[in-house]
Amino acid sequence: MSRYLVIGLGKFGSWAARTLESLGHQVIAVESDDILVDRHAEFVSRAVQGDGTDPVVLRAAGAADADGAIVSMGENLAASILATVALRDLGVRNLYVKVAGDAEARALNALGVTEVIIPEKEAGVRLAHRLGASSVLDYQPLGEAHSIQEVAIPPPWIGHSLRDLAPRVSHGVQVIAVRCSLTDHVKVPPDPDATLKDSDSLIVAGADEALAKLPRA
Repeated sequence: MSRYLVIGLGKFGSWAARTLESLGHQVIAVESDDILVDRHAEFVSRAVQGDGTDPVVLRAAGAADADGAIVSMGENLAASILATVALRDLGVRNLYVKVAGDAEARALNALGVTEVIIPEKEAGVRLAHRLGASSVLDYQPLGEAHSIQEVAIPPPWIGHSLRDLAPRVSHGVQVIAVRCSLTDHVKVPPDPDATLKDSDSLIVAGADEALAKLPRA
């Protein structure tokens, strides 16, 4: 079990905190708004009312012993930077910071955080890829110009196995899993000798350019 500190219990922070707790981790939440503290206290190991940028508050909350921290302080860039610096000074090395846009992301990346999250941007990009290509069922960026996508089975592939198709060799993409839409069962890793059906979908990873060249339904 790992211990995580979540600073800010807005929509993003509260969902992150609740999900980590549900996955069996210990979550300590720090929030200045007493109403939000009361609202989410039952879903985390400990909820602390206080200033998430204050090193004294963070130390008292147990930040020095945390395996990682999520900073989710709305669009307040100054507060996010102060919280990040305070956590760094307390020895927290794995820092995940939510920001509003690319300019803010550059500022936080300059501090050497583990990851900067721009939820609205990421959700918009995923939706656009789904709408822009009818066979793309889901899209998750994976570094620059690479992604993980869930795609409908291309008609020419129906009735064949992954071993026969060899998509890694023929198309330069890796099939991570096969999902059956009838049962919602996901096979990870996929059976290379199983026959692909029109009710299946593929979860594939690779360069966006290579994925775009896959046969489309």
